[in-house]
Amino acid sequence: MKRAILIAAPLAFTLAACDGQAEAVGEEIDDVTEAQAEVIDEQAELAEAQADLAEEKADVAEERGDAADAAGLEQKAEDLEQKADNLEDKADDM
Repeated sequence: MKRAILIAAPLAFTLAACDGQAEAVGEEIDDVTEAQAEVIDEQAELAEAQADLAEEKADVAEERGDAADAAGLEQKAEDLEQKADNLEDKADDM
């Protein structure tokens, strides 16, 4: 009986260690996913800032009387805002 316990105890500890290792790997994967989501959020913020810049440039072009340039910049701003929204959605889904 004692021999069975001596053999079974290390096996039980080994199996428990495997579960602990799997749990640790799962936590690391969660950390990586969270970090990726943070990077994507930052990319979304950058796209929003670029959209704001394009809008300001469009305002300047309008003041200069350059309607074609203003329209192009406004379209660029809208595209960047859409990109930012898509990135935010992607980060939220992670």
